[in-house]
Amino acid sequence: MPKLLKATYLADEEFLLEETRATRLYYFPGPILWILLFGILLLLTAAYNYGWSALQWSGWNSFLSHFGSPGASGPYWIMVALVFLVLIGFLWFAIRGLLWTRTVYAVTSNRVIIQKGILSKDFHEIPVSQVRGVDVHQSFGQRILGYGTVRVSSEGGSAIGAEDWKGIPKPFRFQKMIEDAGQGVARNFGHGAAPWIGR
Repeated sequence: MPKLLKATYLADEEFLLEETRATRLYYFPGPILWILLFGILLLLTAAYNYGWSALQWSGWNSFLSHFGSPGASGPYWIMVALVFLVLIGFLWFAIRGLLWTRTVYAVTSNRVIIQKGILSKDFHEIPVSQVRGVDVHQSFGQRILGYGTVRVSSEGGSAIGAEDWKGIPKPFRFQKMIEDAGQGVARNFGHGAAPWIGR
């Protein structure tokens, strides 16, 4: 039974082969690094302004001193700006979290599927018999982290093939699943879709 895809989307004789969300390594490192960077600077600025000697760093203190002494308006407004930047980081993290949660990619014995949405659901599909190509792109860093970008092309330029599926974990496995599904349908055309599963 599917864990991410809505089970009622599968037909009676249809088998789920693979389902996934984009990897967290694609969605979350950016906002986490942003929050850590500006959070540390905020802490150091607060330490300068309020005299927290245990948390002060001489290099940052030297920079802040160009804007005024501890408690002056210059360092205070720098601290306010850093609070704003940290809040932007949390907002960025929340948006990324929603994007990660709302999108599911799946391959069945008959179709390639994208399900989007949390409360409401948008559902796009390509019959595997109409898939004309599955391209995978991995940068060097993505290869090390085990994810990549997948693009499915289809007859007639379906909407599902008009966008890159970014951050797909084990993208070559996903590519193989789509190709195997298409070959299975082709082999069993006119004989039912299920018998090839598990051969």
